[in-house]
Amino acid sequence: MLSPVLGGTPLPGYTSRPMQSEGAVSATKSVRAACSLCGQARTRSVFPEALPWVVECTQCGLRRADPQPTDAELAAIYDEHYYEQFGFVEGEHTADQGLARTKRATYASLLSAARPHFGLSGGGKRLLDVGCGLGFSLLAARDAGFDAVGLDPLAPTDPAARPGRKVLRGSIETFHTDTEPFDVVSMVDVIEHVRDPVATFRAVDRLLVPRGLLICATNDCSSRGAQWLGARWVHYHRAHLFFFTADTLAKTAEAAGFEVLGVDVAKRIYNLEYVASILARGTNFELAARVSRGLLGAVPGPLLRAPWPALPEGIVLVARSKARTNQATRAR
Repeated sequence: MLSPVLGGTPLPGYTSRPMQSEGAVSATKSVRAACSLCGQARTRSVFPEALPWVVECTQCGLRRADPQPTDAELAAIYDEHYYEQFGFVEGEHTADQGLARTKRATYASLLSAARPHFGLSGGGKRLLDVGCGLGFSLLAARDAGFDAVGLDPLAPTDPAARPGRKVLRGSIETFHTDTEPFDVVSMVDVIEHVRDPVATFRAVDRLLVPRGLLICATNDCSSRGAQWLGARWVHYHRAHLFFFTADTLAKTAEAAGFEVLGVDVAKRIYNLEYVASILARGTNFELAARVSRGLLGAVPGPLLRAPWPALPEGIVLVARSKARTNQATRAR
């Protein structure tokens, strides 16, 4: 999830610059635009009655929200308590390694799934995780040998709230590094939140070494679950601006200049607390919301936070930045 910088103290060697006004979005008007992938304006409504704002490009098949929410509407979604609804709070839960364990294991699984494409072991290589939340992913990256930094506009500004994790509060649009570019940039459940996925991938490309690697995981709107649930699919909500398939995600990365190495099924580790917290929001499926709220209030904490076995859910893309002189990556 990306949004304007919300403040905070940068880590040494990293800064955030004001966003450019070019292409700025109105804070009060809904945003309608041509397809960011192919430029085509014609669409079809996927769920005309239930979710009229979910449309699909008739040329390339990319699904998106049209119109997109205003900046003010997104700011109301991404407030200071955004992560709390998913259990992303420090305290007893994370001290018990409940949520932290599931997020750490999911990220390790995504790294493992990507490794056959490039034969990479961390070995001190530099990794940036965009949209890292409280930075549990960085623990898994560190376990794999990476020198890992996280970036999130809603990250706590107090380093004591994220012990052992280097997290910068900011967004990919405003981020630059005064040190070396990154060998790997990862984005887990982020690309569906941005206003222009091609532009976001290009911003990632500027931060990578030549032939550096992008790992991007998102939900799959062509999955069996999405097809079965239709308009009730949990990922059709107003914080998500795009809905990808393996094909449209790969084409988006290619449009940004990446060489796609593979798109595979993602393996994720969840627990009941995390899943029930999402369903309890009740955006599309009120019955599931009521049941989930009941579970959160009735099930003992240890059972809520116990990790489930890895589940196939969503897609993970691995792509390589094309060989080039990468001087533009550095801030001037």
